[in-house]
Amino acid sequence: MKTRVFIDGKEGTTGLQIYERFQNRNDVEIMLIDEEKRKDVNERAKMINSSDITFLCHGVETQGQ
Repeated sequence: MKTRVFIDGKEGTTGLQIYERFQNRNDVEIMLIDEEKRKDVNERAKMINSSDITFLCHGVETQGQ
């Protein structure tokens, strides 16, 4: 069984680096959110809740929004 990984904030520098490290692994399923839904709080919550591991990669300027 593959480990399901969601990278919330994959578009940023840290998120991209994490994505690059996992993208070629056969034991990991990277969960991707639709581009138009990436700021939808409910959609992000679904992804977080259905993943085994979530990386939260948000800059200081986006925290609390």
